Order: sequence, then structure tokens, then C-alpha cells
Amino acid sequence: MFDALKAILTETENPSLLPLEIWVGDSHEIYRGVHNYLKRLHQLDINLPPVVIFPGHPLQISSFADYIQMPTLLNTYRFSIKVLLKLGKKYHWISKWARRLIGRHWPKDRKYGYLVLSPESTVGRKLKARTLTDEEAYDEVVSKWRKYWWGLYIEAGSGNFERSIANRLDLVKRIRHFMNQINPKSILITGGGIRTQQQVVDLVKTGSDIIVVSSVLERSNNPEELMKQFIKAVQTSGN
Repeated sequence: MFDALKAILTETENPSLLPLEIWVGDSHEIYRGVHNYLKRLHQLDINLPPVVIFPGHPLQISSFADYIQMPTLLNTYRFSIKVLLKLGKKYHWISKWARRLIGRHWPKDRKYGYLVLSPESTVGRKLKARTLTDEEAYDEVVSKWRKYWWGLYIEAGSGNFERSIANRLDLVKRIRHFMNQINPKSILITGGGIRTQQQVVDLVKTGSDIIVVSSVLERSNNPEELMKQFIKAVQTSGN
């Protein structure tokens, strides 16, 4: 996967202008895997797009990232996960201010709501999420929205192609409308089960600002070409 990403970044005159964010996190080993991956990216010595840590563990942190996602879980009932998340946030807060006191870089926080629509995926099973209808999902967002959030991530579940977020465009459109009423600048992220260019186009046109694509790239025999197709889909979607 790294080689495919490297090829796309190095063949682009100014990769920082690509409609792309590089998210690194849960699929990498705790701490050193994330840190070393980001270090390799920075050693390319090019203008990178935004680099974001999507942590699956409190120790997945690195000074080589621009941002770190800091979620509020909306649809999980696993007490141990909630405790781990609170401890992780405290660890991050202490580390951040310790670094700032000595003048070192630390990734900026992105506080957001995280809604998992189904337990039929890796993340859904980990969080013990329950299956939500469109109405239930919308109510979760409306009732738990926080004005300080940078955005909202709606995930149908990693690798869950049959229950792709692209099959729930009415929900995405409705939540985008709600977010526009509260804060038009808030970011809507969608992911889970995305595998075609047309799905990306549909999600962009429905109001998604960031579309997370992962499993289909990891399973592809030609991830570089597939990345290019997804980037082209965003560029030609008119958003």
C-alpha cells in the first residue's frame, strides 16, 4: 500500500493539492507502526496532503502527523472501549502540552462524532454497535450533536461491501442538511463498503466532504490504479 501511495505522490507536481488526505491508524501495529509509516512519508521530502492519525489505540500517535482524530462514540455500548477512549484522550492531552512546553510539533486535534451503523463489520463488532435504521441514525446525530465538533464520521463498517454507506444516500443527504443548519463549515465524513468510482461520486454529490476508502485498496492487486480512479472520481464530481 505504501508503494502505491508513494508512486501517486511522487508523480504529482504538487501532491498537497490533490483532493486527498492520508489517514493512518488501526490497521497498523501499536505506536511504532504508525510512527514509522509517517516517518517514511516525510522522508519523501515533498509537499504532502494533510496527514491524519485515525487511532485504534491511545499509543498510535506521531509528531509526523498534521492532525489526530479524537472521536466521541455515538453508537457503542461497550464499557471498556469508552474507558479506553477516555484514558487515551487524557494521555494525548498530557503529551500534547508536554511537547508544546519544549517547543515540539504535535498534531492538531479534530474532535468529531463517530457513528457506526452496523455490528456486521470489524469496527462494529469491536464497539458492539447495534444496527441502526436511517431514522434511528439520524436521531442519534441530532440528539448527541456537540457544537464544538469539527465534524461527523458515519461508518457503515470497514470492508462491509453489502451494507455500503453508498447504499444509504438518503441518510447522508439528510444528515448533511442538519449539519448545514447547525454549522455549514462542519465536515461530513463517510466510509464503509466503498469500492467503485460511482459510489464516490454519489457520496460527494450527496454532501460528503471526506470519503474514507481502505479495505478495497488493501485487497486490490493494483491499489495504485484504484487510488487514481478514486481521486479522479472526486475531481470530476463537481465538488
